[in-house]
Amino acid sequence: MAVTQLGSKALMSIVKVKENGVAQDFYVVRHNAYTTGRTLLLRRYIHSERQWHSSNVNAYATCTLDAWFNGDYFNSLPADIRGQIAAVTIPYTPGNGNTTLSSISRKVFAVSATELGQTHQYLNAEGTALANAADLKIATDSSGTAKTQWTRSPYTLDTSYAWRLSAGGGLDYGGCSGAYGVRPAFTLPSTLSVDDNGNITVNTEPV
Repeated sequence: MAVTQLGSKALMSIVKVKENGVAQDFYVVRHNAYTTGRTLLLRRYIHSERQWHSSNVNAYATCTLDAWFNGDYFNSLPADIRGQIAAVTIPYTPGNGNTTLSSISRKVFAVSATELGQTHQYLNAEGTALANAADLKIATDSSGTAKTQWTRSPYTLDTSYAWRLSAGGGLDYGGCSGAYGVRPAFTLPSTLSVDDNGNITVNTEPV
């Protein structure tokens, strides 16, 4: 079976990572993402529909979604993959009244509205648009039904709204306590191997 490196996969290639033992599709969406030598993966389908923040506050660092990404969701991944997911520094807006563009270190996160190709007066430019943002702005569940998806970006004019993309791919904002589609994103070393079936493998042999 032929093996290629993750870093040589074309953008929008599909690779597979298991969640609770079940292989799931992820898009390869950026190489050298946030730092050199790491490849950004974004889940092909929404995982589930979840609140951004149960307290209806648009502070990403303490939001319900962030806690789930880096807690229960992270722990659903295989141990060898978890060991390869490093925290990366991503651009973000603190929210809850603080609209200064900043950065935060996270292992698993939501992509920003900017990364999905969106701009707005009340949206900070958090990073740059992904090359395939036009294809990624519409999220579906595994049956192909289009769903609204959350981003990590707060609506800077208010403290209780965050940006989301509608089922049609349009930029919209909603109350943080609302439940909408979530698509985990994380980076892996570009040197990891990918087999013909898209499975990412981690070499655990002694060197």
